[in-house]
Amino acid sequence: MSREFISGLGRCFNCPGIFVKTFGVAAIRFAATLLLVFIMFFFGRAQADASVLVEGLSEWLTESAERSMEAVYGHISPSEPANIKQELLTTVADRLLLGYTAEKITFHGKDEVKIVLSPSSPPPEWKTVITPPNLSPPVDGWFSSDVNGMSDEILSLIQGVPVEALSWGDMSLRSVIEKLSVERLPGWRVALLARYTIEGGMILDVSFVPEQPLALSVTTKINSSSIPAILHSNLKDDLIKGFAPVIGIPVAWLDRHKSDFEALGREILSEEYLVEVSKAESAVSANTGVVSNVDVELESRRYSGKLWMAVYVGAEERYPEMGVHFGRRIQLLPRWDMEMYGELLLQLDDWELEARLGVRWPLWRNIWLGAEWSDINDIWWGRLDIESWARRPYVWLRFSEYEDVNAALGYHINEHISIELHYDSRYDDEWNVRTLFNL
Repeated sequence: MSREFISGLGRCFNCPGIFVKTFGVAAIRFAATLLLVFIMFFFGRAQADASVLVEGLSEWLTESAERSMEAVYGHISPSEPANIKQELLTTVADRLLLGYTAEKITFHGKDEVKIVLSPSSPPPEWKTVITPPNLSPPVDGWFSSDVNGMSDEILSLIQGVPVEALSWGDMSLRSVIEKLSVERLPGWRVALLARYTIEGGMILDVSFVPEQPLALSVTTKINSSSIPAILHSNLKDDLIKGFAPVIGIPVAWLDRHKSDFEALGREILSEEYLVEVSKAESAVSANTGVVSNVDVELESRRYSGKLWMAVYVGAEERYPEMGVHFGRRIQLLPRWDMEMYGELLLQLDDWELEARLGVRWPLWRNIWLGAEWSDINDIWWGRLDIESWARRPYVWLRFSEYEDVNAALGYHINEHISIELHYDSRYDDEWNVRTLFNL
């Protein structure tokens, strides 16, 4: 038996894990105990229903001790005198359950025994230290919040436990600490390390290792009916940079902090100049995963703007056109917005320009009702808009004072391209398909 083996007999919890310094005498006693157990297992007669109750241990150690002692007691012949059985169990308990001494052993019938244990020597003064992983703000704050109070809970488990008991109860301790951790920190694996202090006490260092799957990237999508899509790119870039602290953390833990993740998105947007100037309100929803998807609904309370180009298919009289929309939103009553806007439409075949001025009010959420004036023929139109965002349908309807109808049922393929089933009663080809490129 090498000197290195004897000095390193105390094992680790998690490779490397907990290292506990032991002595050669303990190693020799342990080897003798294994020999004794070997003899009883192969030459003793098993008791089918042997039951052992162990007292004097911490709760998390008791099950492991009872399981070991039941295995031993089950192979002691029932015909052995009580004093022989008591001597055997005392010897095995002293050798197998290191750190404890069997103070009292009592038998109840042929198959039941109670063993009362006490520490062989005064246990050390334990301290616990939680070592957090290397995380960036604000994710480190999420971790600190989750482990708050955990150190005291772990300390209550190990206070009064002899150091030697970790050589056979390490897995039990790790199991009970993992149960504390799994509710607070899903996706993090516990690693434990015990070490001596200069004063002769013991410190249990609890650290954490991320488990697969990990969050590897974040994709963002911005939906807005008031902020032009051409301005979304910078917002997306800043969101991706701002979400960098969540890269590499466990997906299960990120899902637990989904609300914090969404709040981080709102905080990033609140610092954007465009959002500040436009007085935009943001709603962030996230779908966590290896690739986390973040949807942002961003609406300005002050301005609205759009720039688009339309191409018609199936209408000989219609040519590509470009349009621009700019609106100013005001609030006449609390939570009752009104938008005053102007639009310019340019026909790209003959460069004819149409100007529109309008006003509209929200009926409910993204449903707007209003009226607009067109400089072509100097007429008024009523207008209904049911707006939406990428990968969703939408509807708009215009009806003039001369009973002309102009309407469309459309679908946003993505943030920049939409396709519409378009109708305009002013033309011979009333129905056509219109493709819009949202700039």
